[in-house]
Amino acid sequence: MNIFKRFVKSIYSPEDIATFRADKIWKSILYIILISILIFLPIGFHTANAANDALKVGADTIKNDIPDFTIEDGKLVSDADKPITIDQGSVFFYFDSTNSLTTDQIDNQIGSADSAIAFLSDKIYIKAPGVDQSVSYTTAGIKSKSDLVSFYQSMEDLSKYFIPILLGIILIAMILISFFKVALYALFGFIMSGFGRMGISYFNNWNIAAYSMTLAAVFTMVMYWLQITVPYLSTINMAVSFFIIFLVIRQIPPTDMKQPVK
Repeated sequence: MNIFKRFVKSIYSPEDIATFRADKIWKSILYIILISILIFLPIGFHTANAANDALKVGADTIKNDIPDFTIEDGKLVSDADKPITIDQGSVFFYFDSTNSLTTDQIDNQIGSADSAIAFLSDKIYIKAPGVDQSVSYTTAGIKSKSDLVSFYQSMEDLSKYFIPILLGIILIAMILISFFKVALYALFGFIMSGFGRMGISYFNNWNIAAYSMTLAAVFTMVMYWLQITVPYLSTINMAVSFFIIFLVIRQIPPTDMKQPVK
């Protein structure tokens, strides 16, 4: 059975997943990478679009709507006596020299499909689908509004390089996270199967865990494509994967469970 048929079977059939437990490890590794890429596709698409949109509207917004400021001892200083919010469609700009806004407040104010560039009291905060990044003004080399305009223009020129690099970093991070999840889920299955006493080794549970992530991965991918925010998405995905592992272990015949672990 090729990897794509396994993908389809793994969405709905714990019985089929149980038959994959004795596969060679490289098949599971390839499958984990495939799952990671599927989840990455909508994140990469929306992130690239958000970055391009932010660059298109950002220069004019910074020039015309952001007040003059300076950076003193790493802090944002301006005459603005309250935070400023600028809605540019799918991109929000924030300016706060009063130290009132936090990154959590910004995350809560924007939707999952929206992006934000926030000039906070002590840092620049960039929020996009799948991306949360902060950089201090000192690190960015910004001391005034004119420096920020120049910095933004240089970002526009370099966007054709740094956007692919950013997407590559996100993909690698997602693959590493997926491997960590599989290791965690495999440990859960190993505990459920009596630490190998039922004839299901940790290696077998690793294969089971890799394919048991499929339904959660498909759900996550669809939600990202549709730009729907699901509260506690990671917790839901973990619960679904654990439940599927439980169903898979129940599908393994008792005669197989009694076989010694190899």
